[in-house]
Amino acid sequence: MWVADMDFRSPQPILDAIQTRVEHSVFGYGGESQKLQEVICERMAHLHNWQIDPQDVMLLPGLVCGLNVVSRAIGKPGDGVLISTPVYPPFHSAPTNQDRLLQTAALGTEVDGQRLRYTLDLDKFSTAIAPNTKLFILCNPHNPVGRAFTKEELTEMADLCARHDIVICSDEIHCDLLLGRTQHIPVAALDPEIAQRTITLVAP
Repeated sequence: MWVADMDFRSPQPILDAIQTRVEHSVFGYGGESQKLQEVICERMAHLHNWQIDPQDVMLLPGLVCGLNVVSRAIGKPGDGVLISTPVYPPFHSAPTNQDRLLQTAALGTEVDGQRLRYTLDLDKFSTAIAPNTKLFILCNPHNPVGRAFTKEELTEMADLCARHDIVICSDEIHCDLLLGRTQHIPVAALDPEIAQRTITLVAP
């Protein structure tokens, strides 16, 4: 009901819940829901084998808000925020909105016949890291190129960030929109130490 709306009929339980909310007739802001936080954790464990403490779940109005909140929370004005391009446009604006320095590393490309495949080019990524880089914002599955990165790619990227003391913000909002046998691997599910330096944005 804002962006990326689906052209499919919403499931009846969702329609019923919205109708119940409309009948309540007060549309002010609600408080945090412990039950919702628990359901999110159960869902991530079931779908992605990712164990999350409900106390670590923070509810936000949306992904773009989350990108801005994280860009402001990590580091200080003038610090660097690294992104891999091409990428969803708010990745470019969130850091500069918070007086951070935008840094970019182009995704790699591989050609297989008529197929173009994007990769996390760790050489370009490593070269783009500067002494003031404090945050890397990852898009996985990637918008717009459509890649769901492999465990190997993500682990190498996360290890590189750890060596440079860089926090990872992983936009995983498209984790449920995968084709075929493609598997989504949450960055924070790779390893407990990686999880400690990762902020994940999802919309379950």
